[in-house]
Amino acid sequence: MTEKMFYDDPYICQGEAKIVDVVEKNNKYEVILDKTPFYPEGGGQPCDLGTINGIPVEFVHEKDDVIYHVMSKKPDGEIAECKVDFQRRRDNIQQHTGEHLLSAAFFKLYKGVNCGFHMGEDYITIDIDMEEVTEAMVQKVEEEVNNYIYMNVPTKTYFMSKAEAQKLPLRKAIKAEGRIRIVQLGDVDYSACCGTHVVRTGEVGIVKILKTEKYKGMTRVYFKCGERALKHIMKEHDIIGKLQKSFSTEEDKLVDRVNSQNEEIANLRKEIAEYKKNEAKIQAEKLLKSLHSKFISADYEDKDFDFIEGVYDCLKDEEAVIILTSGKDNRIIFAQNSIDNVQCGKIFKENIKEFNGRGGGSPKRAQAAFSNKEDLDRFVEFLKRKV
Repeated sequence: MTEKMFYDDPYICQGEAKIVDVVEKNNKYEVILDKTPFYPEGGGQPCDLGTINGIPVEFVHEKDDVIYHVMSKKPDGEIAECKVDFQRRRDNIQQHTGEHLLSAAFFKLYKGVNCGFHMGEDYITIDIDMEEVTEAMVQKVEEEVNNYIYMNVPTKTYFMSKAEAQKLPLRKAIKAEGRIRIVQLGDVDYSACCGTHVVRTGEVGIVKILKTEKYKGMTRVYFKCGERALKHIMKEHDIIGKLQKSFSTEEDKLVDRVNSQNEEIANLRKEIAEYKKNEAKIQAEKLLKSLHSKFISADYEDKDFDFIEGVYDCLKDEEAVIILTSGKDNRIIFAQNSIDNVQCGKIFKENIKEFNGRGGGSPKRAQAAFSNKEDLDRFVEFLKRKV
C-alpha cells in the first residue's frame, strides 16, 4: 500500500520517499514508492507529472492501493526525490473543485444531476441529466457557482463506510463499496471523490461556462476554471478589443455593427451573383453566335469554376458538344446533348489519369480538376481530337 501524501496536503509537490520496487513492463519502468506526492489517474482527474531523481515521470496509475510511477529510465539508489509539476497540479485541483461546485449549482437550482465528467487539456465537460438548458439558466447557474467561490468555504475530506456516507446530503448516489472518501465543500456540496481539491473554494478563482449542447438526452456543459478561465477571458477580451478597433465602435454596439455589415455583405453577394449570371449569359450568347458543327469550346483564363457552370447552364439544352475550362481553378466541364457517340463520363474514366486529372461524371456531363494549366490544356486538346 502506497501512502498518499497528496491527501495530507493537496499542494504538496515534492518530497523524499523510499523505492520499494521497480517493475519492468512494456519497455518502461514502473516505480513503486513507500509514499508519494504524485496523484494517480482516477475519478476523472488526470495524473500528476514531474520527476523522480531528475528523471521524467510519464504516467501514474494505481492498482490494489499501490501507485505505479511509469518512467523510461530506471532511477538509481533506494531513495526517490520526488518533484511534481506544480502548475499542472494546481490546474487539476482548480478544475476538479470547480466541477464539484458547478454540479452543486445545477443540482440546487434545477435538480440536475451530473452523469458524466471529463477533464481535458483545453476544457472540462459535465453531462447534466436535463434535456433543456436555456441561456437564462446558464447565466443563473454561473452566478450561483461563482458565489460559492466568493464564499470561500473550507474543503474537508474524510473516509467513512458506505452506510455512514449515505446519511449525508449527497447530490449523487454512491456506486463504490468499502471505505468511501467524502469531499465536503462547506455546506455547499458533499460528494464521494478520490481526487485532489483546493483548501478553500476561493482558490478556484472563477468558473466560466463556455457553451452547452444536447448529448444523448442530456445537456453537455463545457467550462473552464481558475487560471484556464482567466486566460480564456483574456483571449476573448483581446479579440473584442481588436474587433472594436476594426469596426470603430463601442463594445455594447459591436454585435449590431457586425450584423449590419453581414447584411450589407449578403446584399452585395446577391448583386455580384446576379452580375455573374448576366455575364455568363452574355458569354453563352456569344458562343452560340459562333456555333458550328455542333461543337462549343471556350477557355476562361481569369474566371472560376462557378462562372463556367453559369455559362454551361445557359448552353445545356443545345444539341452540341461543350468544353468549358476555368484557368483560375484549372477545372473543366465536358458535356453533350443528343450526341449519342460521345460518352463524357466514360472518356474521363478511361483517359483522365494520363493527364494528372481527377474527376468523372455521367454519359452527358463530366467535370474534373488538374494540378496545373498545362495538364488541363493537354486534356482539352485530347478531347477535341477525340470528338
